[in-house]
Amino acid sequence: MTRAWVRIGGSGAAASVALALLVFATVAISVALPRASVGHRTVALRQTLAAVPATSLAVFGSLPYTTFDVAFSGPSDASDLTAAGDQLAIGLASRGLPLASVPFWSGLTSGYTVVTGAGPGTVSALAPRMEILYRDRLAGSSRLTAGRLPGSGVVSHGQVVLQVAVTGATAARFGLRPGSRLGMAPDVTLEVTGIVTPTDPGSAFWGVDPIAAAPELSVPPPLRDAPPSAAPPYWKGSCFISPAEVPLLETTRPVTVSWVVPLSVAHLSAGQVTGLTGRLSGALAVGGLVSNSGHLTDQVPLSTGLLAVLAGFTAEDQAIGDVLGLMYVSLAAIGVVTVVLAAALVATRRGREFAVMRARGASLRQVAWRALASSAALTLPAAAAGAGLAVLLTPGQGTAVAWWLGACALAAALAGVPLVAMARLRAASGGRRRRAHLTAGAAGATARRIALARRVVVEGGLAAAAVGGIIVLRRQGLSAGGVDVFSSVAPVLVAILAAIAVVHVYPVVLRLLLRLARGRDGVSAFVGLSRATRAAPAAIAVVFALVLALAVVAFGTMIDDAVHRGDVAESWSEVGADAVINASTSPRALTPAAAREIAAVPGAAATAVVAVSPGTLASGSVVTAAVVNPAAYARLVAGTPAPAFPAASLARRAGPVPVLVSASAAEALPSGGTGLTIGARRLTVRPVGRARAVPGVATVPGVAAGSFVVLPSWALGGALPSPSVMLVVGPHLDDGRLAATVRRVLPGASVTDRRSALAALTGAPLPTAAHDSIIEGAAAAAAFSALILLISLLMSAQSRDMTMARLATMGLARGQARWLVGMETLPQVAAAIAGGVASALVLGPLIAPSISLAAFTGSAAGVAIRTEPVPLVACAVGLILVAAAALAAQVLMARRRGVARPLRLGE
Repeated sequence: MTRAWVRIGGSGAAASVALALLVFATVAISVALPRASVGHRTVALRQTLAAVPATSLAVFGSLPYTTFDVAFSGPSDASDLTAAGDQLAIGLASRGLPLASVPFWSGLTSGYTVVTGAGPGTVSALAPRMEILYRDRLAGSSRLTAGRLPGSGVVSHGQVVLQVAVTGATAARFGLRPGSRLGMAPDVTLEVTGIVTPTDPGSAFWGVDPIAAAPELSVPPPLRDAPPSAAPPYWKGSCFISPAEVPLLETTRPVTVSWVVPLSVAHLSAGQVTGLTGRLSGALAVGGLVSNSGHLTDQVPLSTGLLAVLAGFTAEDQAIGDVLGLMYVSLAAIGVVTVVLAAALVATRRGREFAVMRARGASLRQVAWRALASSAALTLPAAAAGAGLAVLLTPGQGTAVAWWLGACALAAALAGVPLVAMARLRAASGGRRRRAHLTAGAAGATARRIALARRVVVEGGLAAAAVGGIIVLRRQGLSAGGVDVFSSVAPVLVAILAAIAVVHVYPVVLRLLLRLARGRDGVSAFVGLSRATRAAPAAIAVVFALVLALAVVAFGTMIDDAVHRGDVAESWSEVGADAVINASTSPRALTPAAAREIAAVPGAAATAVVAVSPGTLASGSVVTAAVVNPAAYARLVAGTPAPAFPAASLARRAGPVPVLVSASAAEALPSGGTGLTIGARRLTVRPVGRARAVPGVATVPGVAAGSFVVLPSWALGGALPSPSVMLVVGPHLDDGRLAATVRRVLPGASVTDRRSALAALTGAPLPTAAHDSIIEGAAAAAAFSALILLISLLMSAQSRDMTMARLATMGLARGQARWLVGMETLPQVAAAIAGGVASALVLGPLIAPSISLAAFTGSAAGVAIRTEPVPLVACAVGLILVAAAALAAQVLMARRRGVARPLRLGE
């Protein structure tokens, strides 16, 4: 290939370099944004995994000892357990599961048995109980603080004596020290030899059985369909034996063999989740295999909490990815259109060069090859540099979508210049032939009809495809787990319809303005509008690109705003007020004086107290009674998004006491009224409406969930129970002062504030990553819109310079020149803004039914997606300012160059 063949100099050199720079930027953005999204999702995944307990990041296997013992043909010892754990770990590694550097551990667990000889700290209604544990990694997972680790147990006179170690918390509760002894029925004595402290309390070693680290007061669960169980509680604890004592433990009581293999997920990326989920599911389905030297094999059932964590992340990630796919495909379309416009600019600047080549006998193929070679000489390195920069800025695992989008931009850049050049040369050749047959007018009319028919077919096809795509999106929704290009181009489809409408309306409006300008003094407005009218057909691509860019900006801001409103609504749903104070855990009562002090906290606009008590109906059913002051509670509810509270329905009246009932309690309360006993007070109540959940009021133990009534406080008079809940609302509530006041007047009470719940929702890892991606996409669309506008101004800059130079020789003043370029360019910008605003207004209602934001908000409740005017106005003003600045710079440069150079360029 000769130097002349790939020459990029001449009149198109600057435009070719600009095209290369644009390709560099477009490929970089197209590749970087999806990769950055993967990076954001990876960070979110790692934050999610970091918050998961260590017990969910390990694989667990367990067998009854009797089953495990069969494979080892007789009593097994600690080394057999470790050997079996080695086999399980090797099997999991062979399936591609990432094992942690922390070694696995194996162990034995006995059931809880009553012990004697414990200290007074375990005194309760029932005697304390203890389990016996063996863990082969006890020495590496704990620190000895007193005594020594257990040695060998003995059997003496039919009594088994096991040496054990206990944690400091267990020793304190059970009153133990080295040398202490506990009795365990029927024939076991536990001799404490050492006290240990966990080195990593959050590890799976201690988390799989929390009682191993600290004793717990066990409260029996209530019996089914019965009042709370009256069974007394008892203390439970654990102790550890040595490896040498494993055979003794196996012979004294039933035990379970267990293995725990920690997994390494600290460096897991979002793109690896699907593969790891599949391998983990396969391992759990098959189970683990352990065998002895005689090749007898046991299958060990495996389980892990990691699978549920990954499944939840994958579902949420796919739902968010479906929404982001709409933005990525639209950004790719904007990038392609931008590159095509830049290619058209290059072809325009090199038009004379290509015309000379044709005049000298070059075929269209040769011209196209020349244009392709010279374009590739700059665009290929630029694309490679852009992709390299994107990879450098977004390290980590990539995604196929990123490379597809970058390839589309590169293909548009390579094919754009040759195709535009060939199209213009063909049009020029056809124009000459038509001018040669002007005398035959029928040929010209036929050509115009053919051109009109082609335009109608193209626009009709685009409109039909757009309408069809929107219908498919609304009926089928977004594809789960991938990017379906046809349904993901919804913003593009809406922009197509808007662009078609604008292109048809734009010339009509321009001609009307031109007609009005004819009757006015001065030439600037008339000439500017005349040039805008002649350029209207060529502005189709520019208008479409600007409309699409504004639609993408609107889409991103719509989604972001809807997510924020959804988070706010979910925070109200979770808490119900700006602050909920639970005084039931405080040793002090929520007195009127304490309530007044809390109500005086800065920012508290309304408060209400709620007394919660069980109530027994005449039928014997028990419900939760929430007793409120109707007027105060109504004022509080008025400060929340919840529906108004019907205080008038609970007003004092003669006859049965009016109450509001929940849906589940309505079945037990006849509409005519029934008896209700609260404490020592018996009332006759009648339901007057349906009750919504009262914030902070939990169902009383022993009462069916959601079965409650709302009772006016006047009905109980002096028998009103002490309030246990206080609600506070206020848009500017001082949460710090509130917490300090509650600690002072109600020590031990808990405070739940809505702002903390909102912060937890908005700070969730994956929605936060999606928010960053949406903002980046909207910013990229805004940047593309500015580039598109600048390219369109550059495409008409030379013609505009010649017009201003000619008019300057006729006495055109500087102010008139500025007015001229403004009247030529601003109508196009205004048309694009109008189309973008129209697209944004219809985009929300069209695609909202197909988009679920539950993954963003954490709530299944729907969130309305509506157009936000502020970002659109900001983007439109930005475009106008960019256009004004570019035109002002052109006028300034034209004045400095004078009129001679532009007129010579036109020769």
